[in-house]
Amino acid sequence: MNQQQGPQGGPNDQQNPMQWSGRPPYAGGNLPPAPPAPAPKKRNWFARHKVLTGLLGVFAVIVIGSAATAGAGGSDPQSSAAPTAGETAADTAAGSGQPAATKAAAKKTAEKKNAAPGIGTPVKSGDLQFTVTKVVRDRTTVGQQYLTEKAQGRYTLVYVTVRNVGNDSELLLDSEQKIKDADNKTYSPDTTAELSMKNNDVFLEEINPGNAVDGVLVYDMPVGVKATAIDFNGSDLFDDATTVQLH
Repeated sequence: MNQQQGPQGGPNDQQNPMQWSGRPPYAGGNLPPAPPAPAPKKRNWFARHKVLTGLLGVFAVIVIGSAATAGAGGSDPQSSAAPTAGETAADTAAGSGQPAATKAAAKKTAEKKNAAPGIGTPVKSGDLQFTVTKVVRDRTTVGQQYLTEKAQGRYTLVYVTVRNVGNDSELLLDSEQKIKDADNKTYSPDTTAELSMKNNDVFLEEINPGNAVDGVLVYDMPVGVKATAIDFNGSDLFDDATTVQLH
């Protein structure tokens, strides 16, 4: 049996041409598998989406700029404040492009237009046209020398002209002409007191088309109570009443 020598060489070197490699041979007879290659390093989202990153940056700049501008605009409380109580009428009128006097006149005209008609203004109810010509208050008696009527309180006399503006004869009913006080209480005329007055043509007077009559409507009202308005009604019970102010 031949003696084998170690890695320092010996008689067997010529019989085993393989030289010692400095490590023992692999038990399986093959080389071990190579370790897996490292995974490539993944870039972050911003690096992979440069275009979107740029757009987001521009959008952020716009939002910040808009917020700064809005904040600057809202910091001035007087920039959109309503006119203060200290502003004069002239300042307000100048802001609207109209002088204060012109605006006041326009307002007065509008109020007058919306207000009820007054003394001297003709009004219609049905085919009868009524015009108050005068108002006399606080009379204690009315009538002629031998036909005098005394008021329970105080008489209010409403002088009227009534004209027929229709095409048929119309009957004037004095009892349908009511007056009101400041508390909206309604008063009917005193027919007896009306008949005591000379040439008073307001009691059941027939008026032909185009004709007119003058007369006095008499109302017995409490002492200290003032008539503020009168409601005129035409001869037809379905005619709408028309109000005239008695101030």
